[in-house]
Amino acid sequence: MTTIACPAQMIFAVLREPSKRRRYDSAADIPGLQGLDAPDAERLALELIELGLIARDHGRYTIIDWSVDRITEHLALAGAIQALAAAEVAACHGKTDFSHLEALNSALKTFDDMDAANLLQGAYIDYQWHLELVRLSGNRAALAAYAKTVPPAVWIAGANYFQLDEARSSLVEHDRLVAYMRAGDTLRARDAVSFHVEEAAAQIRRAGAARIESYPGKGT
Repeated sequence: MTTIACPAQMIFAVLREPSKRRRYDSAADIPGLQGLDAPDAERLALELIELGLIARDHGRYTIIDWSVDRITEHLALAGAIQALAAAEVAACHGKTDFSHLEALNSALKTFDDMDAANLLQGAYIDYQWHLELVRLSGNRAALAAYAKTVPPAVWIAGANYFQLDEARSSLVEHDRLVAYMRAGDTLRARDAVSFHVEEAAAQIRRAGAARIESYPGKGT
């Protein structure tokens, strides 16, 4: 399990920056990283690139526009791959080690659900949970496609449209899915993960339409 090193308020600044098409010559010019020494800004910018929040091309930086439409499009792809993966894990349940998957879910359950700032780190761990699910399938093509097309930013940006109680309730769905895979129930495992991801996308669309954002704003 890994966590995000970049301070939360810096990530929030990147996500809420309205000038998404603007290009930045230096990492220290990126909103949220302004005022940092060049080495520190470059180190944090590298993590933001790995998370899928910014891109670098010919030495210049651009903030990726994770709009509601873009998030839900990627979630649709993620859900399709995970449905396949869940069915394949269930099909070979007797040979599957669920310990890491369960450890990630246990880590999520320890977060204080009264602190909205926990949505950020929780979203990243939740991304790792879903990536681990695909890895457990043993389907290398699915894992390669998932890792290439579904970056952590999908979860990180998507969590901005979740309330804490909604994020907490999804952990029960994780437990249910693992139970289906342990039991070798391929159909219920497939349908459970499809429902889980589709419900997340629907919540993001509803919150986006209502212009509800959950990450703390500036100065909070």
